[in-house]
Order: sequence, then C-alpha cells, then structure tokens
Amino acid sequence: MGNFHNLDEAVRVLTELPPEAGITPVKALTVGEGVVAGVLWSDANGGYHRHAGHEELLIVLKGDGDFRVGDEIRTVHRGDYIYVPRGALHGTVSPGEAFALLSIITPPIDLASDIVFEKERPNYRIVT
Repeated sequence: MGNFHNLDEAVRVLTELPPEAGITPVKALTVGEGVVAGVLWSDANGGYHRHAGHEELLIVLKGDGDFRVGDEIRTVHRGDYIYVPRGALHGTVSPGEAFALLSIITPPIDLASDIVFEKERPNYRIVT
C-alpha cells in the first residue's frame, strides 16, 4: 500500500471482480497507526452493525441507495458524506444497486473482532 491512491481506480478494481455470493470485497488503501481506509461495496447483505470503539467516515463513490445511521435512514448518492459515531448501529437498508463507499475508520479496526453484527457476519475479502 502506498501513500497515494486514485479512488476511481479502486472502484474499477471492485467493479471488475466476478461476483461471489456472500463475499464483500474491500480494496484496502491505508493501514496506519491511527486510521484505516478502504473502498467497499455496500449492499443489503452487509448487515447492520456497530463498532463501539471506532468512528467511521463514509463517502459514496458510485451508485445510490438507502443507508441507516442510528434511527435515521437517508437515500445517499454519489458524493454524499456519512458520519457514523462510535457505537451507532448502521448499514445499507435497500440499495437501488450495490454502491461503492470510501470508508475511513479511526482508530484502526480489526474486521474479525471489533465489529458487532445484528445478524450474520458477512465474509470480507481484501483485494489488491
């Protein structure tokens, strides 16, 4: 991973992957001492979840759909910014299509142990 990334290229990489049932691809961009960042597809299969010790900033890079943070649901579009406070239940409600999100989380998160899902945990696959 380098210090500079093109977000359109990251979305293209995810778009060109063959779909895999039950797999959420994540294009990792940064794993630093205080922050992690990546691009991922968000769909209704991702599941509502929370991370008690982490804040998350999301930017919609492609597509649109309905997204929930806490008790609030909004339709989000390319260019929209979503802030998720620590411990807030959040996730995609029902996308018009799967949409690409830039996710920035602080402090760094362990996808296997720091996220509590309301239902079944999705399978993440880190792609290069």
